[in-house]
Amino acid sequence: MKAAVYREKGRLQVEDVPVPDLEAGEILVRVDVCGVCGTDIKKVQKGLLAGPRIFGHEIAGTVTRVAGGVTRFREGDRVALHHHIPCGTCFYCREKAYAQCPRYKENGTTAGFEPSGGGMAEYVKARDWIVERGAIPIPDGVLPEEAAFVEPVNTCVKAVQKAAIEKGQTVLVVGQGPIGLLLMQLCKRAGATVLASDTMADRLAMSRQLGADAALDARAVDVVREVRAATSGRGADRTLLAALGQVAVTQAIEATRAAGKVVVFSATSPGETAEIDLGALCSSEKDIVTSYSASVDVQDEAARLVFTREIRVRELVTHRLPLSQAPEAFDLASKPAPGVLKVVVEMR
Repeated sequence: MKAAVYREKGRLQVEDVPVPDLEAGEILVRVDVCGVCGTDIKKVQKGLLAGPRIFGHEIAGTVTRVAGGVTRFREGDRVALHHHIPCGTCFYCREKAYAQCPRYKENGTTAGFEPSGGGMAEYVKARDWIVERGAIPIPDGVLPEEAAFVEPVNTCVKAVQKAAIEKGQTVLVVGQGPIGLLLMQLCKRAGATVLASDTMADRLAMSRQLGADAALDARAVDVVREVRAATSGRGADRTLLAALGQVAVTQAIEATRAAGKVVVFSATSPGETAEIDLGALCSSEKDIVTSYSASVDVQDEAARLVFTREIRVRELVTHRLPLSQAPEAFDLASKPAPGVLKVVVEMR
């Protein structure tokens, strides 16, 4: 089969590799669509892991083979796959910090080499614990590119829950890329008044189209001043940070009211730093919390939001490239530019 293989820092190439063999309890899935995730882009560009590996974890496909012991699925079933599922019994699982569970950190989907997601290949194997608890049946009428959002929407639902957003609050979402647009929609669904900021006109337009109460051009207006003006001078009750860099971090903290909460979502690899005035932060009693990866506790809800189109995801897909152009897809998704939101790879 064909697969986009990461060999070393900055090197991703399409190669011929063996189709994975199955062991008891596993299934083989023909990948229909795999989304390009910012976390995988960082791994490739920064060389965070040793190669060779096959990345890709926003997976929707069709079961083509089942091993002995599999009862949940049969050939022809369509599935969306999570690549991480916790054990459910360790210290971190008891604390509901699932992303810190040792079993969660073990990748459960693979197309060969060191298991690393495997979605950027024609076929991917789901290991037994994924088959049992991390494979989601796709209903009729749902497009593969929509189903591929089940995992990223899950991560966003988790972040919104950690933000403790309530009806009537004012929320600022900094950054309106694909993740920021998902967070914005989920905050609206929670009953908040949502303000969004970005520097790209088309992303601001999409934010308004998908329901933002205001979309602020950070190049043209003072976002902090605008947020305070909309909140009787206080600032946002909650701010979700879906962008990187010192400017975005400073904007998020300064635009949040005293005793409010900032959720850092987008920093996912070592070396992503920003300076913070701890004295000002402490005296104003602002909380900074982080959110990373998915949660089994919201797995069914996230899938329902995607499948019922309560959260709109198809509008976010701007580029669909074949597997033969996977390196170009990663490059395209890595450079925020007008007209570029979500990039997906289709196994056509």
